[in-house]
Amino acid sequence: MSYNVQEAIERLQEAFRSAMRVIGPQLSEPVPGLTGPQFYILYQLEQKGKCTVGELADSMVVKPSAITAMIDRLDKHEYVIRDRDEEDRRVVHIRLTDAGKSILLQAKQKRLELLQQYFSCLTPEELESLVSTFEKLSRSAQASAQKE
Repeated sequence: MSYNVQEAIERLQEAFRSAMRVIGPQLSEPVPGLTGPQFYILYQLEQKGKCTVGELADSMVVKPSAITAMIDRLDKHEYVIRDRDEEDRRVVHIRLTDAGKSILLQAKQKRLELLQQYFSCLTPEELESLVSTFEKLSRSAQASAQKE
């Protein structure tokens, strides 16, 4: 019996689509008023300390104008602050405020609870296998991207 890769890929795609129809909307707004992309911006700022709009746009693979609009909304809620670079006033760094850190912590906790709920159907061995498989896929994709 030979393994049909195309059939496996189709099954994976359908399972992923089906799961994300339910999980996606719940992850996209982990706390009221904070969208998925806004969450990702706050997360990036937490990881890096501060970023320029260009750096955030690159990490999200979007145009800087799209990031600027999101930063405006985050700034309106006082989740981020803009700082001008002391050496080059044209450069603006974005960083988290205490309110931004707080809302990010709430969102991360909510996302963790949600994902734990869905992953609870897996045994520890199945979860480890899933994680290992995705890590392997990620390494393959990164290696392929570096060749281009």
